[in-house]
Amino acid sequence: MTASPQRIAVLGATGHIGQAVVRHALDHGRQVTALSRRWDPPELHGLPVRLQRIDACLESLADAVSGHDLLIDAAAPYPLELCQPGTPAWRADVDAAIVHAERVIDAARRCRRGLAFVSTCATLPRCESPPTAAAALWRRSVSPYFEAKAAMEQMVLAAAQGLPVVVVNPAVFLGPWEYRAEELSIVRTVLAGRLPVVMDHTICVIDVRDVAEAIDCAFARELFGKPIPLAGHNIALAELVFQTACLAGVQAAPPITIDGGLLSAAAFWMHAGFSAWGMQPPNYLSFIPLIPDVVPMFPSAEQNALGVSIRPLTETLRDAIEFHRALRPA
Repeated sequence: MTASPQRIAVLGATGHIGQAVVRHALDHGRQVTALSRRWDPPELHGLPVRLQRIDACLESLADAVSGHDLLIDAAAPYPLELCQPGTPAWRADVDAAIVHAERVIDAARRCRRGLAFVSTCATLPRCESPPTAAAALWRRSVSPYFEAKAAMEQMVLAAAQGLPVVVVNPAVFLGPWEYRAEELSIVRTVLAGRLPVVMDHTICVIDVRDVAEAIDCAFARELFGKPIPLAGHNIALAELVFQTACLAGVQAAPPITIDGGLLSAAAFWMHAGFSAWGMQPPNYLSFIPLIPDVVPMFPSAEQNALGVSIRPLTETLRDAIEFHRALRPA
């Protein structure tokens, strides 16, 4: 095993995984530079980090990370807006992701230890029945998310031929330090009592702190140049919602479940209806068709090699509930 990088630059330090990465590094005595487009992000208040502003297009990223041991990209774009392949909107989303990857790779070459890239479980290969594969093909035809994510991951892995690169592909991540909008947060939506209906689907979830530790261990064990799937706990969405409500003391009946294919199609046509009337569709409509691509996962050989202990799901949920209630007291 090699020594861990000591000077770390984190792109996306104010995001959910980025926050876990920053705090994990600080807990282990590393020097952390948080890269942000904002002057004084409240998510970093009270943390002993160096804040470095960068431009939205990442043109200044290479200079910002010069002299660091490692660049961690926890800010890779995830375009959610539903549209059709070949349209200007689709192409713009994918092109933006490609430019992001190009500039991240270029910047990582300034670091002595390379790059850690947080990808997604949606890019992992899987064996599917013909009906499931057809449904997946349809989802990929209405959201640029998949093409954008695959393009970035392939570019980063290609760069690994001359650059130490760790790529992690986590399941759905939960836990503290989540600042996303309520409609994109399972825990926040449950706390607000606004999730009476869910998809009849089983997903895999993992604690953001376990993802941060896995990245650290991957560099220590030099697991470079290949995707590292990160599995946690497999659980039905209805059970996840009900368990969260019970732990939070929220009075709620088990949610009603609806077939994933029907719910995805309904979300697509509702999104199209909003757009046709010149109205901004709610963000959750673009998020719903992505959910069926999160499937049950089991620890891979690569994950087992890391030796990371996965936290109990109840611990993850309790800590997430406590964080949200402290952030926005009732």
